Amino acid sequence: MGQRTLDIDLAGGDWQWTAVHGGAVRICLPATWTRVYRDDGGLALQSPILWASTDGRAVGGHPLDLLVSVTTYANDYGVEPEDALQYLDRDHLLPPGVTAMASGDRRWIAYCASLPAAPQAEQATAEALGAGARIPEAQIFVWKMAEFRPPDRVCVATLQLYVPGEEFWVPGLGALLDRLGDEIGRMEFGNAEQGPVSTVTMRNIVHADILRFRLPWDWRTSDEEADDLAGGPETSHFRRPDAGESDELLRVVVHDYPPPEDMEPESALEAALAAGLDWEAVTAEEGDGVPPAVLLRRIAAQFADGPDGQVGLGSVDTLSDDEVLARFTHTAVEDGRRRRCHSWLRGAVVGGRATLAVFSYGLPEGLHGSPMAVDAVAMLEREIRRAQIGGYESLPAGEASGNGDDGVPPVLSADWPAGGWGASAWDDAGDVLDGDDEDGEGDGLPDSDEEDAGYRRRKGDDPAKN
Repeated sequence: MGQRTLDIDLAGGDWQWTAVHGGAVRICLPATWTRVYRDDGGLALQSPILWASTDGRAVGGHPLDLLVSVTTYANDYGVEPEDALQYLDRDHLLPPGVTAMASGDRRWIAYCASLPAAPQAEQATAEALGAGARIPEAQIFVWKMAEFRPPDRVCVATLQLYVPGEEFWVPGLGALLDRLGDEIGRMEFGNAEQGPVSTVTMRNIVHADILRFRLPWDWRTSDEEADDLAGGPETSHFRRPDAGESDELLRVVVHDYPPPEDMEPESALEAALAAGLDWEAVTAEEGDGVPPAVLLRRIAAQFADGPDGQVGLGSVDTLSDDEVLARFTHTAVEDGRRRRCHSWLRGAVVGGRATLAVFSYGLPEGLHGSPMAVDAVAMLEREIRRAQIGGYESLPAGEASGNGDDGVPPVLSADWPAGGWGASAWDDAGDVLDGDDEDGEGDGLPDSDEEDAGYRRRKGDDPAKN
């Protein structure tokens, strides 16, 4: 497939220092790109239009879009660099295992992802490429840099580059990615109060590498001993900081149910018993032929009727065809004490399997109806409803391939996120943005033999400190 574009040096030319949000940050950006108005105080730039042709047919004009935004997070509980991802990934989109790289007192991440084309864009592209052609997805490259300002402020600058779909090859894109990565490392943070300030009250939690939810920042993991059988599902316990006297405890566990025909009878029975379910009743009608979504709804209905035959009040909400939320409340006697137990089952079909997250919040019966208990239960109901099960598939992962001449999009390198993406997947220019600091500086940023003037920097300089 032959493709041609105008020979534009995206990384070269004039670059100029630009203030964002009235000076919350200053960063060096392409001077020839057109500034697009944004009413939120952020910055949007658009590159010159790039034209491509595929098999002799023009594929429209495609500018690159560059967005820069700044947010300062205020946390009354204090800010610590080890919590960097809480600020760099507030939307909780990145997969487990991501770690923020260090550059002096700053922390940063870089990643890329695919974005589906908008419906109107799909139609226009389909007409240009011809019937039956695969509609390419756009790519988004993201850099985020956090500067910690103890005791209670973190300033996060985000730079996003939107690139046309993989059918549209952009010459020199690898060099542009390297240049932008260097510039966000060199940018200057100003007065944090100049930009928007967002108060942080919730902490992102990942459980069993598949369940994502939030809890108040001051709720901490409890040292409660796990009461599950050896080899059983992973369990987490959380307590409020002042829950010692009230004896409150939140317990979280995830159960995974493959289709009945793929599950060993003993495994099915053990998993069902762990969740307080009657497995035979759940699979009674179709036996081994129960679709995962149907299995999920039946499990939720049985949970709301009372797991383990308990008597209480329950209900089920169908959130989508493949997602449910069930709840059940009852009073139990533990060690001679009456406790009010609130339980939720948040379920979703993930990879053809019914996956269930069970949340159990217990507190002394005497606290039932108190403002503290009402607020805690309402908060848990809200956050469990918002919880996400699975959902990391949209972020590509794998080894970089291609050299930019075959239209192959960049993908995340094997050691991502520390390794960023493989810029060599687009062209052979420049160094790959890489966390493997070969010169041993330990800052996770690529060193260069160049110095600032005309985008030249001295070898060993830390861009974050220039």
